[in-house]
Amino acid sequence: GISYMTTRRAIDNLVAKGLLYKIPKKGTFVADSRKTAAKTKTKTLGYFLDSSIQDGLSSPYYSMIFDALEKEATKNGYALMYFTNTGGSDFLEIIKKVDGVIISCFPRIEPIIQEMKKHVAVVCIDNCSADKSIPSVTLDNFSSVADSIGYLCTLGHKRIGFITGLDDSDIGRGRLAGYLSALKSQHIAEDRDLIYKGDYSFETGRIGADYFLSMPRPPTAIMCANDTMAISALKEVSRKGLRVPEDISIIGFDDIVMASQITPALTTVSVPVEEIAKKAIDILRAAMSSNEQQYQHAALPCQLVVRETATEINNSSPEPIKLQASY
Repeated sequence: GISYMTTRRAIDNLVAKGLLYKIPKKGTFVADSRKTAAKTKTKTLGYFLDSSIQDGLSSPYYSMIFDALEKEATKNGYALMYFTNTGGSDFLEIIKKVDGVIISCFPRIEPIIQEMKKHVAVVCIDNCSADKSIPSVTLDNFSSVADSIGYLCTLGHKRIGFITGLDDSDIGRGRLAGYLSALKSQHIAEDRDLIYKGDYSFETGRIGADYFLSMPRPPTAIMCANDTMAISALKEVSRKGLRVPEDISIIGFDDIVMASQITPALTTVSVPVEEIAKKAIDILRAAMSSNEQQYQHAALPCQLVVRETATEINNSSPEPIKLQASY
């Protein structure tokens, strides 16, 4: 007593919910949640980014990450779907449409990661999950910053300011630890006044630079935990009537597209986004094919790209930097 169309719509709804699955030319079957193979392959991968990330996918860094993941996914015959946890969207419904998920991991979204793990293979990037059974591809943030500070020291800088990132993840903590370790290895006393707490935003780069330049003895160099803050700091230094790098050197982190396009071109730490994408998708494909998580954790090295914003310190004059008055 039920029409064909009603039955068909009901079955389609059950397929969408993952309770049934279809195999072309063979029929419709009841899904076994214990067997990932029962799920119809979509040839689509997901990329999840927490909605609390400032600017989201439009941020310079995450747009680079998504672009690299999309290109690598295409090489392997997959489409890439971006999704987040904004509004009332049910991300659990979305992951039924993908074969696996790459997640930009932060401790605050650990419950979301655990829920996704129940349904599809997942790989974390940026940070490791607290669940070490989940594979990850991260950066060697500690060594990357330590090497950059070491480079500034070879140029004669001893008073170096650092604008940090957020300390709610291994990224921010690792970069700050690298800064402190480099000072210690160079026998430079730690000065907490030379650390300004940033949040990766353009605004904190400006405020951080203003804070340093307002000191009786400003630092001769500033390293920022990302390029967005470094570019903002560079702009603020110029607004104060100073020159980069003649009066103060600046180094960033990420090597976003704009870093090489501004004047002077930014000296920065280049993140290997293509390698991140390739490694993450290779691990994810292995996990999808074996129906098991691959216990792999890779920390990729970064490279300092020397451009125009860092130079040798001018020790010819002991006079402190004099700022141009601004009103």
